[in-house]
Amino acid sequence: MPVARRNTRAETLAEQSPLPHWGAEERRDLLARLHARARSGEAETPWDLIVIGAGIIGAGIARDAAIRGLRTLVVDGNDVAFGTSSRSTRLIHGGVRYLEQGELGLVYEALRERRRLYRMAPHLVQPSSFVFPAYAGDRLPLWKLRMGLALYDALSLYQSRHRQVDAAGARAIEPLLETHELRGAVLYEDAVTDDARLTLTTMQSARRHGASVLTHTPALRLRKDDGLHVVELAGGLEVTGRRVIVAAGPWTSERLLGAPGRGVLKLSRGVHFVVRAEDVPVRQPLVIQVRGERRILFVVPWGTRTYLGTTDTAYEGDPGDCGVEPTDAEALFSLVKRVLPSARLGPERIVSAWSGVRPLVLGRAPRRAGGTAELSRKHRLIENADGVVALIGGKLTTYRAMAKDAVDHVIEGLPAHDPEGPRWPRATTHLEPLVLGRPLAVEEFGDPLIADLAQRHGPDSRTLAARAREVPALAERLVADLPYRWVEVERAIAFEGALHLDDVLRRRLPLALTDPALGARVARKIATMLIEARGADGAEIEAEIERYRELVFRETGRSVPAV
Repeated sequence: MPVARRNTRAETLAEQSPLPHWGAEERRDLLARLHARARSGEAETPWDLIVIGAGIIGAGIARDAAIRGLRTLVVDGNDVAFGTSSRSTRLIHGGVRYLEQGELGLVYEALRERRRLYRMAPHLVQPSSFVFPAYAGDRLPLWKLRMGLALYDALSLYQSRHRQVDAAGARAIEPLLETHELRGAVLYEDAVTDDARLTLTTMQSARRHGASVLTHTPALRLRKDDGLHVVELAGGLEVTGRRVIVAAGPWTSERLLGAPGRGVLKLSRGVHFVVRAEDVPVRQPLVIQVRGERRILFVVPWGTRTYLGTTDTAYEGDPGDCGVEPTDAEALFSLVKRVLPSARLGPERIVSAWSGVRPLVLGRAPRRAGGTAELSRKHRLIENADGVVALIGGKLTTYRAMAKDAVDHVIEGLPAHDPEGPRWPRATTHLEPLVLGRPLAVEEFGDPLIADLAQRHGPDSRTLAARAREVPALAERLVADLPYRWVEVERAIAFEGALHLDDVLRRRLPLALTDPALGARVARKIATMLIEARGADGAEIEAEIERYRELVFRETGRSVPAV
């Protein structure tokens, strides 16, 4: 009986969504097909491309390859966007501070990609005016900021233009600013995003174009056999491909690449803290210079919350174990209080936190021993003797261009499916929106459901709102002061590849980052829905909840209340 109910609901949802199904049943079917091929002993039709890693780079590669017609499989030992791709500062930006490092090409590329993301995902990449104040004694005085932003404008092809204000003007724009020794501010355009949702939406687009995705299935080893790449997966499964790209971010190492993967990265730990908006009520994103360092901090409004970050310190160890240290909040809050003295900051004000590592390509040594703030954010392709390619470094903003470079590289010499037909087409990923459908009209935001859903789902908010009106319980918010609806939980389980509690509450809906209870009040209900979707025994609910508690504590340093 439970299975019949699940199938009926799935059929109803399928009729209402333009997305292909992507839930526990689809994962079981994909695994069954792969195992059946392996057991048959017959020669398997190899994948054209196997991508190892389901972060933003892996998702971008999969989408690019699938649109060009390559049979593509993505595998990852964790969830989509589990690592760096859900732990950034959530900005799409050219990188103002990279101008100091002479990275003009990187800034130009990033600003070009920012323009393209405005068109590809306008609901996820939203322009905002950033305030960059200057104080007496700051390393970058107002005149240097003005010159730097003039260059920034030029590199953006004057799609946006900065402006300068004096101290009084800066205070009028942001009343929280410290007045003592304030010299003024520059205002410039960059964009805010939801990094995990951008990654997920890119992966959904890849699946819509035919890519297959297998998460929570680690790649253990690679080998070459009779001209094909064999990827050994957990559970005794093997898949073969004509080409392989490793897009494992900070997990890139010699384990899958051999000697070429040894020592190519330096990891940088970044920590962010979330507080209630009334405690730090900034009106728009604020940039703060760190005295004595070539580093900046951001204070960014996020609905009923504000987040602050980031740190930039060298990190060693498993990227999945990166967490918040006891001294992180004190250090970060003191830097912010210098510029925002009235901000109510302290351990008791923290709603949540997140932490992650950036995979920086080793090259020019940083000036400060052990430092990472000056390492380049450029990307690089490396290839081992077996022809396994790895894409390393880079930044969130340029993921689409990085993916294009990687796919361009692997299709060189890769025969097309039809030997007499045309070669593989060029990349067209910048020409198609990530979410299909007519953009939302201004008047549609008068619907409270649409208003809550729009920034995560764009045009597909109409489908979700219609479903919620059909089943009123799905229209309810999970938490009263946050814009997340139960219909999104249903969508996450059926269409967004969510298998575990943290998949839903950390990356599909960031309750683990925005809810003071860290999702505890809804965790049991959602865990039950997940276990039912998996067709598992109800006894697994407690294990699922405990798994969530451990992961949240490891990353945020905060304990999930009793569920």
